[in-house]
Amino acid sequence: MEKNKLNTFRNFIIPRRFNYEVGDIEKSLKDLSDILFAKIVLSEDGDIKEIHIITKDSSNPKGITRDIESFLLAKYNIQVDYRKISIAQVKDKEIKDEQIEEEELESSLRLKFSDIKVGTIGNQFEVCVKLESNGKMYEGKVSGKNWNENQEYLVAKAALEGISSYLEGSIFFQVDEIKKIKLESKEIMVVSINLINSKRKENLVGSTVIKDDLNEAVVKSILKAANRRVLLKEN
Repeated sequence: MEKNKLNTFRNFIIPRRFNYEVGDIEKSLKDLSDILFAKIVLSEDGDIKEIHIITKDSSNPKGITRDIESFLLAKYNIQVDYRKISIAQVKDKEIKDEQIEEEELESSLRLKFSDIKVGTIGNQFEVCVKLESNGKMYEGKVSGKNWNENQEYLVAKAALEGISSYLEGSIFFQVDEIKKIKLESKEIMVVSINLINSKRKENLVGSTVIKDDLNEAVVKSILKAANRRVLLKEN
């Protein structure tokens, strides 16, 4: 009887211990060749639900997937179905303005970046993001404490408010993580967000090249993440 109680106790604490180690596992994955960004999403019972990876476009996605499977099994004794691993790739040689413009043209039926305005009033940082679809404007406004680490978060939150306005409040979003990564001579903005509706919680990741405006890159990364999944609403 005591043995059964002990086993029950062990089964209870394993997911909790695993949760605390997720950050360490993500950092370890980034030590693998060509991996620039790694994000692990857990299910409610503490198992790995999704693994989002960003690599150089010169990498072999199948090879990266096998490396991840082998690495997790060898180092952490975690067996992951390859179908849970999602790999996005970014250019590692040249990212031409014409290519970026083509991508924006292809997504012309989706929600697009229009404008962003930021300002400070006292110790408050205010953000207004404007998004456009088929000639209609959608706006997101937020304000919060004016300190450096909080500014990018507020920009992301304003962008998500604009998306929520476009979707008429049918879906709720959370900012999960914002990171800048270096790729050759380029800087890449990577944003992870959580999509929440009445049926599920889903993690989405988007990235874009940072040009002149860091805040604009945050908004465009959010749109990249959301457009691939939910911004297909008929106007």
